[in-house]
Amino acid sequence: MSEEKAVLTLKTTGGTIFSFSNLVGFRCRKERYTPYSTLDVTVVGGDGIADVVEAKFSIGSKILHRGIMDSLTVTKSGGRTLLRLSSRGFSSMLAQNELAPGMLAGLSLNSLMSEKMIVPNVTWQSSSQTVRYIYVNEHDSQWSAIVNLSLMLNADYPYIGAVNEVRLSPASPKTHTPANVFEEGGTGDYSKMVSHYHMKDVNGSYSYNYTDGFAAARGIVRHKYINYDRQFVALSSYGLEYRLNFTERGCKSKFLSYIGYNGEELRDKVRFPDGSVYEISAIEVCGNAQKGIFTKNICYFDKYCNK
Repeated sequence: MSEEKAVLTLKTTGGTIFSFSNLVGFRCRKERYTPYSTLDVTVVGGDGIADVVEAKFSIGSKILHRGIMDSLTVTKSGGRTLLRLSSRGFSSMLAQNELAPGMLAGLSLNSLMSEKMIVPNVTWQSSSQTVRYIYVNEHDSQWSAIVNLSLMLNADYPYIGAVNEVRLSPASPKTHTPANVFEEGGTGDYSKMVSHYHMKDVNGSYSYNYTDGFAAARGIVRHKYINYDRQFVALSSYGLEYRLNFTERGCKSKFLSYIGYNGEELRDKVRFPDGSVYEISAIEVCGNAQKGIFTKNICYFDKYCNK
């Protein structure tokens, strides 16, 4: 797959299809905690293109991204036309659609996705496993409900796998051993980390508290006080634990970059040059028509990844 060409396909409101393989530059990213893929691409051409309703990015027969257009700019200069486009996957609308507030009883992923709010071009892992109920706060999104459901069913964070597919667990993960590795390393990011969470009870007292020594051991003391959250009414302590765990997302990572693209998906595994194998938490594919394709696999080490 590493020698396949990258192609951008655009569809307009009138149904016209435009396809580009002369890409000046592109960057496609998928990430464990972001409920959509992102694409930024510049191509040669674009005269007459407007009202784009779908952007699709492929490498060979593999579709990496399908989504809505966020922005599009067509520039003419020096006898050449360039089109610049930014797009987010269709699954981004899961985080933009609000559910009606209140209690949802006997909820499963199947019922949440097929009955409560249907988002076009978004699929999901078939799961009829139910929870007794979840509570939807005012202005909670559909993605927030998916997170709540996943935490209650699996004590795990959901993610977007394949192309706009909601998943609660990995789908037949593969192990990749990239050739042509030209870079590897590691990172630490403690900027989002919180050390203590405190939540009010129904009487207004801060009787729910959760502390994790991971932040304090690194000299970080950050207290957060929140109102009573009905979303975790049945699991109040676990709700605070999740909030704190989420602030530690991606706090440590290892990465490698290689020439080409091997078709990785989130939660596949990658083998590093030293033989260690870890689950993939983020994928960045970039390049251009002249220099080719480059892939970066990033493996987080936090409360939900490579635990």
